[in-house]
Amino acid sequence: MKGKKLIIVLILLVICIGAYFVVRRLDLNKTDSGEEEKVYVNQMEADVITGFSYVCGEDTLAFSKDGDTWRYDGNHELSMNQTSMASMAAALAEIQAVQVLEDHEELSEYGLDTPSNTISITTKEGTRELIIGNENEAADGYYAMINGEDKVYLISSSLPSKFSAALDTLEETEAEDEKN
Repeated sequence: MKGKKLIIVLILLVICIGAYFVVRRLDLNKTDSGEEEKVYVNQMEADVITGFSYVCGEDTLAFSKDGDTWRYDGNHELSMNQTSMASMAAALAEIQAVQVLEDHEELSEYGLDTPSNTISITTKEGTRELIIGNENEAADGYYAMINGEDKVYLISSSLPSKFSAALDTLEETEAEDEKN
């Protein structure tokens, strides 16, 4: 009698272990297929960016990387906050789309015919221009596209916000200078 009970318990244990692995495999497959693929407007390593520029008010602010140091092209004597500059370059290196707008007729619908900002990204291979259009307040984003490409994207509002910074906010302060 004890032998039969032991065999039944072992069979139940094997069935439970098998069921555990089957359920776990199903959950993993569901997770893998349920994730949406990320779409990038721009994707590259931040260290390949050698320069960038953007429009701020009436001025175009342009910055270039000299070795490991970011400089303002308009005045190389200005000491730029390197953390801010590296953060801006990193933001340009990987711009993720919130949404891709497949069916678009007129760029004017998205403000891309008269952009609110144009951000140039320079690498050794050349320059790409990111055109920023109208804000979509409901989606907390902006319409954008790469100049010369057909796709229109909705991107997070954090990127256009970051690239509206005035020059004096990007300069290294005396306190930061003393830390370095």
